[in-house]
Amino acid sequence: MKRFASCISIFAFLIGYLSGSGLEAAQLKKVRLAFSALAYANPPFWIAHDLKLFEKYGIESEIIYVGGSRPIQAMLGGSIDVSQVGGAAAVAAAGQGAEIAILGTVFNRLTFAIHAIPQIKQIGDLKGKTLAAGAIGGNSYFAALAFLKHFGWVANRDVGVMTAGGSPEVLAGMQQGKFQAGVLTPPTSTIATKNDYREIFDLASLDFPFPVISVVSTRKYIDANPDVIFNILKATSEAIYLYKTRPELTLPVVARFMRVAKDDPALRQSQQTVGQLLNQNLSPSLEGIRFVLDFLADKQPSLKAKNPADFVDARFLYKLEEEGFFKKFSNK
Repeated sequence: MKRFASCISIFAFLIGYLSGSGLEAAQLKKVRLAFSALAYANPPFWIAHDLKLFEKYGIESEIIYVGGSRPIQAMLGGSIDVSQVGGAAAVAAAGQGAEIAILGTVFNRLTFAIHAIPQIKQIGDLKGKTLAAGAIGGNSYFAALAFLKHFGWVANRDVGVMTAGGSPEVLAGMQQGKFQAGVLTPPTSTIATKNDYREIFDLASLDFPFPVISVVSTRKYIDANPDVIFNILKATSEAIYLYKTRPELTLPVVARFMRVAKDDPALRQSQQTVGQLLNQNLSPSLEGIRFVLDFLADKQPSLKAKNPADFVDARFLYKLEEEGFFKKFSNK
């Protein structure tokens, strides 16, 4: 009976959202959206698509998985309109001249953890050793740099930094003795702990905002479709609100995209941890963009003088803030 009532509640919720939109299918603007990773920090676009939030705001959404930084090339080529993609990759592309802009940041915390082999008893033992991370310029690589900066260490002087692919490859390299520590994320970090590669530092403990996952588009598309951008950001923010507050609605969506069972414990655990850290007002981190620019400036010195705000088109977020949109949902 309880399950039946829950189903009725969800059905009524969706009917209310659709009927409240007052939009006919013919009026919807078709938009091709991409997401770049199958990870628990990526649900906003999934939820906005599956629960018809995009449709509520006048958008007929087509959502496509395009891994890594490839959505940027897809947007520049015109096959994708707007993407949820790594902010560091967006800054790097814009720094090389790509006409793209960050419109908002969905997730602004580095939630990676540093795991080490059993012989590393404390963080100081890492000095002179090797730390593995993902591809240069990726989020886990920047997580490694943020970790070293926090302890006053310089990469490849005090601690070597190697690239080793994703978390599974990092753990495999540790097991093979290639390096003594690695930057990991769930579920690989859970496997590492079970195999005595314990966590020695949690990056989420750092008060270090970073454009981990951002909503990005080309400046050409933004200027030609301002209403679309405005409504995509509305739907994305509302999706974050629902993910935080209505797990009975949103977890089945996350399960489908993550390709896990609806009763997988990781779903609820991620919603209660990573999900609660999602950035509902979508404010970009200029400090995080500055960190990326400083890193890139080693090979492109001209980026050192760049203003982080130049990589962001914040007019839509300003308008939403002025209209009280974010406040309206935070008070529900």
